[in-house]
This record gives sequence, C-alpha cells and structure tokens, in this order.
Amino acid sequence: MPRRIASALPSWIVAVIGTVYAITLGSAMWAVVISATMGASLVVSFVVQLSMQRKEGLVNRLAFTTAGSLIIGATGIAVAWAQHGLG
Repeated sequence: MPRRIASALPSWIVAVIGTVYAITLGSAMWAVVISATMGASLVVSFVVQLSMQRKEGLVNRLAFTTAGSLIIGATGIAVAWAQHGLG
C-alpha cells in the first residue's frame, strides 16, 4: 500500500465512523457531530503526518488526507440533510 494512502487511513476511518454515527442520530445533533468529527479527523491527520518524521511531501500528504476527510464529511452532510432536514 502506498505511503500516502496508508498515512491517510486513520484520519479517514475517524471521519467515516463519526459521519455514520451522526447520520444515525436524531435530527437535532447531526450537524454538531459531523463538525466535531471533521475537527477530530484533521487533528488525527496532523498527528499521523508529523509522527512519520518525513519532511518530503508533507504538504501533499496533508492535502490528500484533508481532501478525503472533507469529501467524507460532505457526503455525510448530504445524507443527513436528506434524512433529517436542517434540524
């Protein structure tokens, strides 16, 4: 598995778990949970990338990881909005 994808997986897993949890919640809390999940996913991506101790490609790896997390979050927002409305 390429290093870029392997370093992005922990952040994406956090994003997927939090987004799925937010979708299953009632209509009042999904926006709060998805927002907190995206924040946690970004923190995880920074921790993972900085723990690799490789300067080369750091910005590209962070951009790749963050873009994937935001796509997961945007998909969760669209699904939750379709199911629950604005709350």
